[in-house]
Amino acid sequence: MTKDDQLQWEGRWALPTAVASIAAGLSLLVSAMVFFPEDRKGIQRSPDLLLSIHEHSGAYLVSALLSALGGLLLLPVFYYLFRAVLARGGGVPRWFVYVVFGAPLLYAASTIAGAFSAIDLADTFVGDGIIRGQRGADHAHDLSGAGPLLVAMATAGTVGLAFLFVMLPLRARRVGLLTPFMGILGAISGALVVFQLSGISSVIQAFWLGALGALLLGRWPGGRGPAWSTGEAEPWPTAAQKRGDAPMPSKEPPAELDPSLPEPEPVPERPTSRKRRKKR
Repeated sequence: MTKDDQLQWEGRWALPTAVASIAAGLSLLVSAMVFFPEDRKGIQRSPDLLLSIHEHSGAYLVSALLSALGGLLLLPVFYYLFRAVLARGGGVPRWFVYVVFGAPLLYAASTIAGAFSAIDLADTFVGDGIIRGQRGADHAHDLSGAGPLLVAMATAGTVGLAFLFVMLPLRARRVGLLTPFMGILGAISGALVVFQLSGISSVIQAFWLGALGALLLGRWPGGRGPAWSTGEAEPWPTAAQKRGDAPMPSKEPPAELDPSLPEPEPVPERPTSRKRRKKR
């Protein structure tokens, strides 16, 4: 694919990708707001979570479905970013496209399957009647074991999705498709996929996805970097360069000497003087 074909492809798919990015951020944000485990006195954390899932199974399932939808919407977002970085020589291997497709699919499938499994476990836990104290915690621990296939799918999907959040924004930053702030915030969003912080992870991820959507729509403050229009790797201009306080990065080759100009004449060397040493 030529450079012009790539730029036409990016222009044609910029709007759908921006919509998918904003929708993914909203899905992840709303997913974290739909279901909240209750804090019951005298009941430890694991039994309390199973009780909350049992009492609010509908909200828990909706939360899982929204999270899975957000994961699926990340597929076109990361594929668009992958192709843009690859076209500008960002150092992304071509086999990485399998991670771009596989990680969101595994994440979505394992999230939905895990939600149904958790609802069944919660119903069994409540039906057994062993809830309070250490016995309730031990009983919840005994029931909480998921199948090895589901664990493998969830691990691969979560780690792969985190890797996409980290690698692609940093590579896009290197070729000038994202600002340094956006590149670093994308990497932080990826770390929060694995190390979940309640009330923080979804907010940061939603903000980054919304900002990426605004950038693709041309609504980013200060406009887009020159790499988006040239199709080549060009650094994102700094604030000083945009104000004119610093020179813009130039790609012009250094000036060559004109071969028609006469070469300078060599300067004759002076003969070294020999001084006689006085004999004492």
